[in-house]
Amino acid sequence: MKRFVLILLAVVFMACTLTACGGTEETASVQSVRMICGLGPVGLSNRFAGIVSAGEETKIEKDESFKIDEIKVSAGDDVVQGDVLFTYDMEAGQLDLEKAKLTLEQQQASLANLKSQKEDLEKQKAKANGNLELELSLEIRDVETQITEAEYNLKSKENEISKLENSMQNASVVSPVTGRIQAINEQGGYDDRGNPLPFISIVANEGYLIKGYVNEANIASITEGGVVLVHSRTDDQTWTGTVRSIDYENPAQNSNYYSDETGSSSKYPFYVALDSSDGLMLGQHVYIEPGTDAVPEEDIIQLPSYYILDADSSPWVWAQNGSGKLEKRKLNLGGHDEMMDTYTVISGLDASDFIAFPEENLKPGMTCTTYSEADFAPGEGESQSFDMGGMMPAEVPVEVPMEEPMEEPMEFFDDSAVVESGAEG
Repeated sequence: MKRFVLILLAVVFMACTLTACGGTEETASVQSVRMICGLGPVGLSNRFAGIVSAGEETKIEKDESFKIDEIKVSAGDDVVQGDVLFTYDMEAGQLDLEKAKLTLEQQQASLANLKSQKEDLEKQKAKANGNLELELSLEIRDVETQITEAEYNLKSKENEISKLENSMQNASVVSPVTGRIQAINEQGGYDDRGNPLPFISIVANEGYLIKGYVNEANIASITEGGVVLVHSRTDDQTWTGTVRSIDYENPAQNSNYYSDETGSSSKYPFYVALDSSDGLMLGQHVYIEPGTDAVPEEDIIQLPSYYILDADSSPWVWAQNGSGKLEKRKLNLGGHDEMMDTYTVISGLDASDFIAFPEENLKPGMTCTTYSEADFAPGEGESQSFDMGGMMPAEVPVEVPMEEPMEEPMEFFDDSAVVESGAEG
């Protein structure tokens, strides 16, 4: 929704610029960078419902080519980094290694025989002529095909032996982290999303994550690495944290939350890592708000790509200079966010600058007409809306309804670290 409003504002300002061209002096409508990038108070003030979840989950996978000899831990046990979790049956592994080496020797002998056969055929072909020469050429091609296949099989077997030898170096699998054994899935199985369960899962003993949901209508207000404030629902206590991840790969459908003519939109879970979790309880419900008091003093500008010209070569924008006139302003750009189609502006613009939506009629030296947050801020007791001279009215809600996350007291961080382990320490 916020992105829609900004695009709508750009269209309105473009119309203002075209209207002004009919007067005696050409003017350009320029907008506050702070407003365009959502750094100021204009737009939606989103607050999301969240739930306190356990810390990061580490998944330990077993090597399916080995049998488990002994599991050294149980669900609920506390472990420290380096503790042995389970051991493999090395007798079976040793037998598999010996079989693989025997197969390798047979493949090497077969390959040598094929190469010798090819040499003999080439000698015969050198002395032959006519139909016999053609027949020998076909036989050589057939042998060459067999040699290529044999070389591929030989390489695959060498890789298999290397893996077995590496796994045989240590029969014990140890914990890569300090935490608590959450579950041991000896029989395998699948989670509620259809993903295979890990052999062992470990969660951090200390620290919590906050899980919330963001919708397509307000996804622009949450960014990975962004600072947020977490509010208690029962008192004035707050905590600070950063958005660790947004799970775009596993959206949840909710037809009651937001919809348009194309159907219901998706909501995406996101996870907040806290600077301190003192005073929070597992399963506690909280509010998550993009941080205002906690944001860095230097605003990070994420400028929509449609304001930038020549972004791939020599990027620049139409900007207001110190004399209130329009100028071409060169930019130094950082990364490109493909999801939001924005560029990080490293230098060339500040949040206090004003820029114009690029139009063909713009030219350096035009007098600038500015629009900032104050032009759209609602008065006391008014809802947040705007009507640019009746040209393009739009209703903008003051608050986006909050979506309650599922009340699961033991919700774990989805984008967890995965450790694929053989019989290694």
